[in-house]
Amino acid sequence: MNPRKPYVRPISKTSWFMTQGRYKVYMLHEISSLFVAIYTAILIIGLIRLGEGEAAWQGWLDAVTSPIGVIFHLIAFVFALIHTTSWFKAVPQAMRIQRGEEIVPGKLIVGAHYGVLAAVSLFVLILAGVA
Repeated sequence: MNPRKPYVRPISKTSWFMTQGRYKVYMLHEISSLFVAIYTAILIIGLIRLGEGEAAWQGWLDAVTSPIGVIFHLIAFVFALIHTTSWFKAVPQAMRIQRGEEIVPGKLIVGAHYGVLAAVSLFVLILAGVA
C-alpha cells in the first residue's frame, strides 16, 4: 500500500507577497518600519554628535543637509506616512472601546487619532515659528 502524499501547493520563497494585494500592503508596512528605524538611528547619532561638541555637530548637520541626506529625509518621510496610516488603520482591531453597551465605531477611533496627529503637528509648527 502506498503512503498518502497530500498535495502541497508550490509557493515561491522570494515573491510570495506579490500574489495578493493585502500581502503587498503588509510588506510595504514592514519595509516602512525599516526606514523609520534607520531615521531613528540617524537622530540618535545626531544627539551623540551634539554631545561631542560643535565640530562633530556641524559635521552631522552637513551630512543630513547634503543632497543625499535631503533625498533620504524625503523618502523616510513618505515611509513614515505609510507606517503611520497603516498603524492607524489597525487601531480599531487592537483597541476596542466600549461606552455602556455600545462599541465605539472604528472610524471614530481612527478619526480621533488623525485629529490628535493634526493638532500635535500644528502645535509643533507653531512652536517652530512656521505657522
